[in-house]
This record gives sequence, C-alpha cells and structure tokens, in this order.
Amino acid sequence: MTISSEQYDNGELLASAPEGPALPLKIGARIDRPRLADNIVSLYILQGLNYAIPMAVLPYLVRVLGMESYGLLAFAQSFAQYFTILTDYGFNFSATRSIAQQRKDGSTVSRIFSSVLVVKVSLMCLGALLLAGIIFTVPRIHHHAEFFFVAYLAVIGNVLFPVWYFQGMQKMRQITIIIGTCRLLGAGALFVFVHHPKDALLALAIQSFALAASGAIGLPIAFRNSGLRLLWPSWADLRVTLAEGWHLFVSTAAISLYTNTNVFLVGILAGSTQAGYFSAAEKLVRAVHGLLLPASQAFFPHASSLVSQSREAALRFTSRILGWMGAIALFSSLVLFVFARPIILFCLGPGGAGSVAVIRWVALLPFFAAVSNVLGVQTMVLFGLDKQFSRILIFAGVFNVALAIPLIRAFYAQGAGASVLCTECLIPLLMFMVLRRHKIPIFRIEGTSS
Repeated sequence: MTISSEQYDNGELLASAPEGPALPLKIGARIDRPRLADNIVSLYILQGLNYAIPMAVLPYLVRVLGMESYGLLAFAQSFAQYFTILTDYGFNFSATRSIAQQRKDGSTVSRIFSSVLVVKVSLMCLGALLLAGIIFTVPRIHHHAEFFFVAYLAVIGNVLFPVWYFQGMQKMRQITIIIGTCRLLGAGALFVFVHHPKDALLALAIQSFALAASGAIGLPIAFRNSGLRLLWPSWADLRVTLAEGWHLFVSTAAISLYTNTNVFLVGILAGSTQAGYFSAAEKLVRAVHGLLLPASQAFFPHASSLVSQSREAALRFTSRILGWMGAIALFSSLVLFVFARPIILFCLGPGGAGSVAVIRWVALLPFFAAVSNVLGVQTMVLFGLDKQFSRILIFAGVFNVALAIPLIRAFYAQGAGASVLCTECLIPLLMFMVLRRHKIPIFRIEGTSS
C-alpha cells in the first residue's frame, strides 16, 4: 500500500482501508470525544493500578523475600509470559480492530468473539502441554517446577478475560473495575500473608490467582451486559481469525525477545540474584512508560474506527499523539537517568543497590517505546502495514538476543540493560524508514482538526 504525500496535500485521498472496499475521503470525520475521554480516564485508572500496585508491592517483596527469592519469582513470571503471548496471538490488536469496525453489528461481533475465544482456549491447552514437557526436561526449571506451574494460573486468567472485546467495544470502564478490584485484593493479600523468604511461592500464587479471578469474573460479564451469543465457529471463521492475528502475534512474540526474554536470559546465564536486579530496575522503568499506555490503548480502537471514515483524519490524529507522547516520555526518561540512585534506594532499599546501574541503561526506554508505539501500532498497523511491522520487531528481537547473550555473560544484569537500550533505539528508526518508503507522512500532516 502506497500513500503519496501529494494526496494528503491536495485533500483528494481515495484509498482502500486496511480491510474492505475503497472509501472516499471524508473531511471532518467526527471524533466521539466524550467516549474517548471516558475510555482514556478509565484506562488511566486501570494502568495506574497496574503499575502503582506492583510498585507499592515491589519494595516490600524485595525486602521480605530477598533478592534471590524475588529473582526466582520474577524468573517464573517471565517464563509464563511466553505462554501469555502464545494465547494472546495478537488478538489484543487484530480482534480489537475487527470488533471496533463491526461493533454495531451484533451477529458479526458474536462470530468474531466466538472464533477468538475458541482459538485462545485451544492455545492455552497446547501451552499447558508444552509447559509440562519443558518442566520435566530442563533441570534448572524442573528444580523449581512448582513456581512455573503456579505462574501458569496467570495465563489462564488472561485467556478468560476478553480485554480485546471490551477495548473493541470501547467499554474500558468495565475492564478497569474488574481487573482493578482483583489486583487491589491481591496486593492486600501479599502484605497480610507474605513475611519471609520461604513465602516466595505463596507470593507468586497470590499474584497469579488475582489474574485468574479477573478472568473468571470478566468473561460472564461480557455476555451478560452486551447480548453476546457464543457460537461454534466454522473452520473458515477460525482460519480468518488465525490469519488476521498471525503477523501481530509474530510481532508480539518478537517484542518479547527484547523485553521479557532478558529477564529469562539473566536468570539462566547469571542466576536468580542478577535476574532480581534486572527485573526490579526494568519494572520501575516500565512503570513510568506504563503511564502513557492507557492513552495509546484508548486511541487505537478510536483511530481504527476513524480510519474507515477518513484516512487523512486518522493520520492527523496519530501525528498529534506522537508529539505530546514523545515529549512527556522524554522528560520521564531524563528524570529516571538523573535520579536513578535515590529512586532505587527509596524503592528497594540498600539491598537493591545493584539495580542502579541497570536503571541508567534502560532509562530511555519510555521515550523510545512511546515513539515506537505511535509509529508502529498507531500508524503501521492502522494503515495495514502488519507484515512490515512484524519484520521490524522480529529483526529487533533476534538482534537483542544475539547481543544480550554475550553482554550478560560479561556484565550480568548491566549487559541485559545495554542490550535493551540498543534494541529500543533501533526500532523507531526502522519504523520511520518504512513509513517514509510507503509515503505515509506522519510528521507532515496539516489541516483543520477533525
């Protein structure tokens, strides 16, 4: 798909949407501002809980469990995250996009919902078999098998909770209430029941069960409040569902090669204590980046709906997002870099001093990740460049693993941080090159606000 800058300049764009027939440009496509504002506020509350609760719990867990036991807990969670990625299968983007575009057609939404749910449950069962096989064949993992089985409860909860449906229907308030309540209860349980290093497995069980409970609550609410009907999907529907999610699944799996995989590699190559140092520093930095995620999550289904009305308006919308998200993220990154030591000592205490150098290596992550989100998800995916998006992230993931292994062997947790920095810097550069080659002028959209 090639969109020339001249088409934008002349206001005469006539192009096909990512899926479906050609649509004429509609200047002045309207933004549902009240709904968008409500979604953003809801997701900010949820994201605040998603990051504020772990940040409140992190210092406590590091102090009472010790860095070694905490590192083992983080190691098991990072391994379970691979199965979350498998069961998500890119549906948080592909299914959200499809439902957002068809949300007024109840029968079509039910068919999409049923197909996605069947695929996710099937992948969950496959993941459980793979987990059992790995646990009983890899000695380092088998030695702590109970941690990895307990961590899989979070995967089950993620499968059951249809966040992609609520996002596509732009009902983020319900997501916030359900997940937020379960996380708060889980955090309270940690403070009540976890007091010693031997309680590491209990701490993991509480966190995993909170996610499983949110799924058990969220799925019936989706049916009760929206008139959904669970249908047995045809093979054709399943094939379409798998095809639509494939490139985004590959992209998400590739992302894990430079996010989640580094904790796993540090645990394998340098031990649980170093994994704890890296995991603690990365969680603090990603908590700062997470402050921007609710806006991007709310913007994506809205922009997906907007692009079917006016591609120029959608691109103008994402261009504005890039400006303010990039500025806020850059300021946050600079604060993390300058104040790394007091932040670590305040949050983790003296026992977390090994994370200071790591946090400086990954301090720029919020800035690069925010820019990558707008250029990638909000622009490339929105305009149907799923394959190119996947290729960039696959390359970045392979690049990170190839770089991280020798760096971790030589410099332990700091080596993983250096690898993350190099990879996160590379990604937006490659995305910008692809957008420029396809003549999508995200930095040059002008005109009246839609």
